[in-house]
Amino acid sequence: MHMTTDIYFDKAIDLVIFTIVDEATIRGKVWDEDLISPATVGQKGASGLSLFVVTVPADTAIYPDAAGKRVLPGGYLGKTESLEQASRRILEDRLGLTLRSKVRQLGIFDDPKRDPNDRVLSFAYWGMVNFEDIRKFLGGRERVGLELVNSQSYLEEFCGLTDKDSPAEREAKLARLDAHDGVSRFGNRTMPNARTGVGHHKSLTSNMPTGRLLALDHDDMVFYAWRALRHAFDGRLDPFRYLGINPLGGEFRLSDLQEFTEVCRGERIQRDLFRRQMTSETSYLRPTNNKDGSRPGKPANLYSLQVPPADQA
Repeated sequence: MHMTTDIYFDKAIDLVIFTIVDEATIRGKVWDEDLISPATVGQKGASGLSLFVVTVPADTAIYPDAAGKRVLPGGYLGKTESLEQASRRILEDRLGLTLRSKVRQLGIFDDPKRDPNDRVLSFAYWGMVNFEDIRKFLGGRERVGLELVNSQSYLEEFCGLTDKDSPAEREAKLARLDAHDGVSRFGNRTMPNARTGVGHHKSLTSNMPTGRLLALDHDDMVFYAWRALRHAFDGRLDPFRYLGINPLGGEFRLSDLQEFTEVCRGERIQRDLFRRQMTSETSYLRPTNNKDGSRPGKPANLYSLQVPPADQA
């Protein structure tokens, strides 16, 4: 554990750390169901990728009103530290995690009601880690856990899909996503509508039926960090290099990359359009000339990154 002197207790640092993992891995490698929220994540029969944010129990000595609730990992700025240095120290102190990828400043959160004892400014940072890097630190003294941000199952739930829907009904319900500029459990934004004259409109958990998921103002931090995360998939940008992780391995199907993109962005992407973009001459992918026949149907072509995973930064 790092020790610092002259801690500024009015300057907090909160960390939005994302990870993404498939349902089968959650079921097989997370032994304590209380560490995952909601409890339905990883249930038998579920499939696909899930995007999570790392959480810890709220410190009731500081925030008595947050008893029983969870928050983002955080701490305070030391006199001799930069904000980024403090972020990395807190990650190691609270999570045992030495982050290999970049942490990005999200902004300053200044809710005057945040701390009942003092006026605190919070400097929020965000980053992403591979699931295997965080898995070994789940639970433990800090009771490190994961809160679901998004998944294919959540997107279907948001659209009201059921197992009884016909293909036509399913498509009609999924079209609800097209009216949104991203959907997640921590909030969403609707697309502007020229016909009605309505512009972008965001919904946060404070005005959603589920209500707040985390204590303090941490839901808002997760929402805005997720909005920043979505930019990793803009245009021809290589999201693996931008995020500093590669959850898909050395070779993968385009369908797996599409699911990764859709879950992180909280939207659906037209399959043929995605395939054309990813196989263009300017793509960050390259074909490996290998095929995957492990799933039903025709064997799929496999792709890898132009820049090897070890060089992603």
